[in-house]
Amino acid sequence: MGFYNDIVEGLSNMIGQGRKYANPTQMAKACGVAPNQIIRYIKQERGKHIQVLAKILDEVGAEIIFPEDDGVEKNFKKPEKAYARAERDSEKLTIDREAQTILAFNRSWMAVKGDPDSMKLLTVTGNAMAPRIEDGNHVLVDESQKDFFEGRIYAVRIDEEILVRRVAREPGRILLLSDNHELSPGPITLEHNNPAHNWSVIGRVIFVGKDLL
Repeated sequence: MGFYNDIVEGLSNMIGQGRKYANPTQMAKACGVAPNQIIRYIKQERGKHIQVLAKILDEVGAEIIFPEDDGVEKNFKKPEKAYARAERDSEKLTIDREAQTILAFNRSWMAVKGDPDSMKLLTVTGNAMAPRIEDGNHVLVDESQKDFFEGRIYAVRIDEEILVRRVAREPGRILLLSDNHELSPGPITLEHNNPAHNWSVIGRVIFVGKDLL
């Protein structure tokens, strides 16, 4: 029964971390009903009168459209939030499954910049890259872009720490440069063939978001 299943699925898809309602209680409060009513609808424990209505609407060709399907959600992507630390030897950021998605980006813009499915949001700690990137700023990292280009900014893993730095190249080694020379006067040197250096490039930083207050 298409219409009925659409209602159940639509309600379920609106509840959860990063969605319109964090939990059934929040949805129930917004709708002015008891939480157990929402739960029973989602579990299909209370649906006879809706099923009757759904039969009629299915017959006349009615369709249900939830806010996530109005075209706006399809045009924007919410990158997953990542920790500022990673597993040793990893070449990817570690996703924070409990973090709330805070920024959405136009999919077309993301596709021009790189691979939207490889982009993650990272909160920067420290002011080594100030004033361009400051403590608490959010940066968008594209993990598909691992080739270093002189002067660009990258997220790099050293041991288990993630650093956001500008890159310079010298024969056989990489230099990680800070924009804030007063705080970090010297570069961090990473040698390709030095077993004592446990590092990997995570991806290029393509966007920085700042709070003005």
